[in-house]
Amino acid sequence: MADHAGRTAVVTGAGGGMGLAVAQHLADRGAQVVAVDLKPEPAGLSTGMTYLRGDVTDPGLAPAAMKAATEISSEGRLDYLVNAAGVAWFDEPGLPTPQYVDGSIADIEPDVWKRVLEINLTGPMLFARAALQVMVPARFGVMAHIASIAGLRRADGALDAYQVSKAGLISLSRAIAAEQGRHGVRSNTVCPGAILTPMISGIYEADPSRKASMARRVPLRRVGTTDDVCGAVDYLLSDDSSFVTGTDLVVDGGWLTTMG
Repeated sequence: MADHAGRTAVVTGAGGGMGLAVAQHLADRGAQVVAVDLKPEPAGLSTGMTYLRGDVTDPGLAPAAMKAATEISSEGRLDYLVNAAGVAWFDEPGLPTPQYVDGSIADIEPDVWKRVLEINLTGPMLFARAALQVMVPARFGVMAHIASIAGLRRADGALDAYQVSKAGLISLSRAIAAEQGRHGVRSNTVCPGAILTPMISGIYEADPSRKASMARRVPLRRVGTTDDVCGAVDYLLSDDSSFVTGTDLVVDGGWLTTMG
């Protein structure tokens, strides 16, 4: 894993799940991290982490996060942006009953469609735009956006707003890579498959056979972990990937290769 000492990062969705894991990972390896989420601050944050609470769709939050990052940096810089905030709203045994439920465009509520795209796509756009205000003058910056294999193919079920938002995030990342590379800014996505996070762990706890069934669908015969995602993000942010931009790193144990 890379040494991120002296680097500064903004990580959204850092109140839990993959976002928190990535934020902690970077902080544990020396980075100063501004962790952003709507949830209350988690207990036990690593040294070097500053928590900023807010809604990623609030146009004022992204500039505030960049300001916080440049203020804690010894050189007033922002090195990394990780867009990990996102929602997938589905009603499954073992999970709390959601206020909103995603589904097919044939019957999804328009407000649900709008809100999912606001959080999963507009929020990352706002943070990327604010980050560019710092990265472009510095002629350096790296962005990693947490998308999904659903954005490359389709969701494993009717989650139309979710899969469209993730496909849009992949396209957004490629646009940033193409347009901002001349300014020294790189942008890539990580596309996880089945990852054991609080978003889905309740499903497997309620019915352990579903976890075993999912593992059998994956060529590597296991469900992924947040450590797997952290490793991918670590590589894409590090100098080891200095000639990598506009790509989508699939972290799914080979699951995508089995889909028609």
